Amino acid sequence: MATVQFRITGGEVTPEITMPISATILDLKERIQLFTGIVMTRQTLRFNNQELTNDRTISHYGFGQFVTLVLDVKPLNDQFPKFYILAKYGNEQSKMIKVKETTLVGDLRSKIERQFGIPGRLISLYRLSHEMNDDFPLSAYYVCAGCEVEVVINTESR
Repeated sequence: MATVQFRITGGEVTPEITMPISATILDLKERIQLFTGIVMTRQTLRFNNQELTNDRTISHYGFGQFVTLVLDVKPLNDQFPKFYILAKYGNEQSKMIKVKETTLVGDLRSKIERQFGIPGRLISLYRLSHEMNDDFPLSAYYVCAGCEVEVVINTESR
């Protein structure tokens, strides 16, 4: 069975996913959903500025063995822009925190500082094993409703 390795770009996290060439683009989006938590209906995949169609197979596009695709995520509509995420600190504590996709990581750090009572300069935040940068919005790390952000406490200030 032939496979294609996809590198998915578009945010600060770059998933790498291997799929059989007989799979559909919808199957690939399902795998991306499992990895990032972003529902398939919010995903648009592009290759060389061409939108990929859900019902087409990977073999239809004639990709090589290694392909980089761009993932565009449709923003949440204005009616429901806020959602809860789980800020998890080891096995000891976790808190639900209300955010927007446009919330900056630095603002999330401030919320966590207030919730946990830990100085923000000691906090590092991770999503999908990637350290989050204060200057980026949460959407850059595929932060979505119900997802987890790992809180790591550093012994030395950042």
